[in-house]
Amino acid sequence: MIKKITLLLTLCFAFTQIGTAQTLLSEGFEGATFPPAGWTSFIGTNGLGTANDWIQTDGASNTGTYSAANVYENVTGGIAEDWLVTSQIDLTSASNTELLFYAAQSYGTNYGSIYEVKVSTASQTAHADFTTVASYTEPALGAGGFNLKTIDLSAYDGMMIYIAFVHLNDDGDNWLLDDIEVRSPLSLDAQIESVNLNRYSLQSVDNQLSIRVKNNGTTAFTSLEVNWNDGTTDHVSTISVNIAPNNTAVVSHPMMVNYGAIEEKDINITVNLVNGVSDDDSSNNSIISKFNTISQAGTKAVLIEESTGTWCGWCPRGTIGLDYMSSTYPNTVVAIAVHNGDPMTVTAYDTGLVNTIGTGWPNSGLDRKLLGVDPGQATLQGGYNTQINELTPVDLFAGATQAGNTLTIDANATFYTNFGNASSDYKLGVIITEDNVTGTTSGYNHTNYYSGGSSGPMGGYENLPDPVPAAQMVYNHVGRALLGGFDGQSNSLPASINAGDTASYSFNYTIPATSNQANMHIVVVLIDATDGSIVSAQQSSVAQALSVEEVSGISTIKIYPNPAKDNLNISFEAGNGDYDITVTDLLGRSVINKTYTGVFGFQNIQLPVSNLNAGHYVLNINDGNASYSSKFIVNK
Repeated sequence: MIKKITLLLTLCFAFTQIGTAQTLLSEGFEGATFPPAGWTSFIGTNGLGTANDWIQTDGASNTGTYSAANVYENVTGGIAEDWLVTSQIDLTSASNTELLFYAAQSYGTNYGSIYEVKVSTASQTAHADFTTVASYTEPALGAGGFNLKTIDLSAYDGMMIYIAFVHLNDDGDNWLLDDIEVRSPLSLDAQIESVNLNRYSLQSVDNQLSIRVKNNGTTAFTSLEVNWNDGTTDHVSTISVNIAPNNTAVVSHPMMVNYGAIEEKDINITVNLVNGVSDDDSSNNSIISKFNTISQAGTKAVLIEESTGTWCGWCPRGTIGLDYMSSTYPNTVVAIAVHNGDPMTVTAYDTGLVNTIGTGWPNSGLDRKLLGVDPGQATLQGGYNTQINELTPVDLFAGATQAGNTLTIDANATFYTNFGNASSDYKLGVIITEDNVTGTTSGYNHTNYYSGGSSGPMGGYENLPDPVPAAQMVYNHVGRALLGGFDGQSNSLPASINAGDTASYSFNYTIPATSNQANMHIVVVLIDATDGSIVSAQQSSVAQALSVEEVSGISTIKIYPNPAKDNLNISFEAGNGDYDITVTDLLGRSVINKTYTGVFGFQNIQLPVSNLNAGHYVLNINDGNASYSSKFIVNK
């Protein structure tokens, strides 16, 4: 039966983690040995299921890098049984013991797997000594990533036990396990799992602060006293809640985060009291969130990085999705196809992206914040709708000079907030991309599982053969080079930044003889080194970056305001009678063309820009003898 695309599907989910109160066993499968020390694995008594044992995988995890996984098997004459058994667990002094673990499967269709949890008080390896304490069908296990499962083991308090995870299937689904914990919970134990607060905000704007709280204890929560502190002032509130044991809830603080000046703050959020008394475990009650106010919003574009490869038969879905996003949002999407295992591969880029968004092809990430996103049109649109609304504290643009085939690229940044540790917390980088890439070798043939249309329409790929011959393939948005590395260039910014400051860092790039400069683009990125996310990204063609000022014959030119919203003022001393003024976007497309004739002396021309999308543009003034070019920004 042909139905599985990959053995282990990269899963997209919210990271959570179990509390640590009186932990008797904790295993996240991050060690170098598998099964972990003291654990064991084996098959059932019928001898079936010998091909795929339990393994450690980096294909998907709840937290960290690895999980335990058992891949389905197609067997004859019965059901495959694959057992993963813990080391011996001492419950002799425990009370109210419970087992918590995160489980996932790979496919949405129900293929009939059964997932069992068993306990033995006698032997680690004798099948008959184990008693089933929980059993899940595929629908019961849940979809959409890793799901928390909790099992009451209080019947085994005072004993020594082993726990077995048993996967029963015949051509079923995969079973993935992570963050297994056996614990004796406390009465009151609140854990802050995450915080939701805008990273950047305009001045004098209310920002809601919310925390996701898990009840790790045995007593229901009815109230939480929550404080957020910005290093100066406490903001304490008692908030009514209803959180049952082993459940989570989002709790919103009634006091808004709002500053009237440019500020850089570390917001420390703490649960002080639970049900009016101290928490039994205060080690997991606090979390810190960074927050900056900005003087104005920079121009926002969403960076979409897609993992692809010509060998990947489902990757046409990502090609169509990426093309749709870049053509629909040419000024607010920066699209990059990061190739794997084919002639267009840039190893450092491929490795960096896989380590960030996970394995699986096609795959994608948006701003390196939304990770493991299927690069189909609908899911990319949903991710874009989320990311485009984020404020950015900087405007970026590229300038360049050229000597032969070598570019010196200046990554320029204008900041609208303060960063006290700019050089360590933020990095500039440059990515080179190329459109209209073709090749003649077999590595440019594209495997095409959409051929014939049995998997539905896919932008015309359903009408193409499998594989699509290289002669019929043209590749766009191809990532060609990382300047400064995947994580950005160290020490590319000064030690500190204040609102209004500008910074620049120069990179060198030699254009290969096999590339076409006219099809190449320069992407400037600002990376938050504390979490690896993209703060801002802007793209320009090489030709636009090479724009230079030539002021002979056109004197004292000023353009303002910059950024502009409704009108751009151009003042200059005219030395000739006829002037052509053009505005192009950073892809080189003309968006404004004006001709002014019979113009002499001092001029102040008001150029309407309200109909332009927010973004970076290039203004060019030409009198037939000399020209002036300058970049400007339109903000909305």
